Amino acid sequence: MNPSIIPSTLKSRVTRWIALPSLLILLPNYLAFAAITTCPAGYISDEFSNTDYSNLGSTASPPILGVNQLLNGLKSESYIIASNSLITTGNLDAGGSNFYRPKTLAGNLQSFEFFQDFTNKGSSRTASYTFKNSFTNESQALNNVSLSIYDIDVNYIGSTSSGTRYFEFSDQVTITGVTSSGTSVTPTLKYRGTGITTTAPYRQTTTTSSVLCSTDSVDEKCKVSVAFDQPVVRVDVTYGNNPDLNYYDFSNLGNPGDQLINIVFDGYCYLPQPRLTYTKALSTSRKTNTDQFTVQIKDNADNSVVTSGITSVTTTGTNNAVTTGTGTTGTFKVNPTKTYTLTEAVSGSTNLADYTALYACRKSDGTSVSTLDPKNLKLTYGDNWTCTITNGRSNYVFSGTVFNDNGNVLNPSKDDISSKYLNNSLYFNGKYDSPTESGIPFTTGHTITLNKCTGDSGTFSPQTVNIGNDGTYSFSLTPAQVGSYTRLCVTQNEPSNYTYSVDTTSNVLQIDITNSKYNYPSNDFGDVVQENAALVLIKSQYVHDCSLNNLATIGVNYDGSASSAYSTKPISNIIPGQCIAYRIEAINRGNVSLADIVIKDTLQSKNDSNSSLITSTLANPTPIGENSGTPSFATNSVSIGNNGTVTTNSFSLGTTTTTRRQAIRFNTKYGTTISN
Repeated sequence: MNPSIIPSTLKSRVTRWIALPSLLILLPNYLAFAAITTCPAGYISDEFSNTDYSNLGSTASPPILGVNQLLNGLKSESYIIASNSLITTGNLDAGGSNFYRPKTLAGNLQSFEFFQDFTNKGSSRTASYTFKNSFTNESQALNNVSLSIYDIDVNYIGSTSSGTRYFEFSDQVTITGVTSSGTSVTPTLKYRGTGITTTAPYRQTTTTSSVLCSTDSVDEKCKVSVAFDQPVVRVDVTYGNNPDLNYYDFSNLGNPGDQLINIVFDGYCYLPQPRLTYTKALSTSRKTNTDQFTVQIKDNADNSVVTSGITSVTTTGTNNAVTTGTGTTGTFKVNPTKTYTLTEAVSGSTNLADYTALYACRKSDGTSVSTLDPKNLKLTYGDNWTCTITNGRSNYVFSGTVFNDNGNVLNPSKDDISSKYLNNSLYFNGKYDSPTESGIPFTTGHTITLNKCTGDSGTFSPQTVNIGNDGTYSFSLTPAQVGSYTRLCVTQNEPSNYTYSVDTTSNVLQIDITNSKYNYPSNDFGDVVQENAALVLIKSQYVHDCSLNNLATIGVNYDGSASSAYSTKPISNIIPGQCIAYRIEAINRGNVSLADIVIKDTLQSKNDSNSSLITSTLANPTPIGENSGTPSFATNSVSIGNNGTVTTNSFSLGTTTTTRRQAIRFNTKYGTTISN
């Protein structure tokens, strides 16, 4: 005979449902849905859509689970396939509820409602989510998978006269993942309700009372959120009861009652399906204005035209103009396991034999696809290419962009050596990093000249064009104009009032001409404003009593915190007859090596209006370069005891931590009167 159980106040199987309306009143205070998942560069953040919960869940009991369901997500990438499965350890109560169904929680939050009735406290059930790739039908790893479990609560029923406590249920959940290699991984805990355990299995820590949360609520005290820091191909959520407690359900000792949790996939990351845009351009006028072209992309597997259903692929326009919105496929997704051919067809009486075809593709970051075979085009996940076929009547096209090579540094400063410069790989690197960097707008007199290169013989008619408002320029030449030249040079001509006066590339670029190649893009010129120049000079000083005999013994702290340190702080209370040792450091904060650097520093003299009429002379010890004598000092540098200019020989600065800095030191003495 079952022992008599003394009910706890307002705690019973029925109480679980009676308490719901009162708890629902408190819901607005508990709503705290997950933020958008942060993804690595190039990945997209996504989450299950309402349809995904419906396709994978089931309203039947027992549930009929979704298998190989294409995830809609919120980004419609349409290549991730998900499947559900349920594995039971122990037994389910035949008369109890057995649901795994889509459920809308408070605040319109979609979830999987995992509703079970176990026969004993050792029974559990695991809901598994596996992910595959629809193109390959192989496992697909997802990054930064994060999920939340709601309604992890406990219902205390009462105790026997001997003091044994009984519960209707005490939810516990364990979450694990599986990598592509089959390794089991544990997620990182991101959030837990105050009374929930800090490690798996996650459950309420109380063993003496109830913690009840309303069904369909998002009550934070019954919530756990986790995220995987490794890519996973499967996620397992194992649900059961705390095995350390005793259970009672309608006269059945040891039998937990109906219980549920809600599973929500907060987000995950993956590389997007590759995107391709194919457009038409004309470098010369049409032979006749009725000539029009249709761009096509063919599937190499069966030679089918995959763009046949797109209405904008045929051009309109006259001369060399293509009407905006025509002659383009627009952006569409391609199969990363296939190869494609870029081609074109004609409209009306157009004869392709009258035109040459040049193909060029640029990636989403603005860089050109260096090795391009338009008959064997293959893109992979994360790619987003814009390919252009340029028709011309046997013309050569030379083009490029004059760009601001500032690496998107805002509020530039000529003396700034902070991380926004030193840790910025895009700043001053001589490369056009679009879209982070942009073209420099046109300034009157800013032109580009195409000419033969210095030293080449023959007759070539140079051409000059203005740069566009977006910094671009282009030349179109007939084969007769190019002649037998195997190279040409483009020169940037900067106006005298040009704000971007510091070059990050040479102002003369050589273009090598090869047979059967007509399009020569990406001949780019990099410039920055003076405040964004790569070379930074820092001058600091150390005031002393002229007893110094070794410049290398002085510290190099710039903040003046040590008495024997150089400081960039202004000198005050200098007394004629004292000495000042100087340190000048040259720093390359850019990503291009600098050469032929010369440091010059003119010592103060009575003719210098800023020197208070006191002459400074070079003093012993002999000036030194900090890097084993480098930089060295020129033969015409001021000598000891004289006033003049300290001058170094030319030196270079690299781009690595050990090569981007060089410094010199020299000592000076102030005269004791204004006359010497």
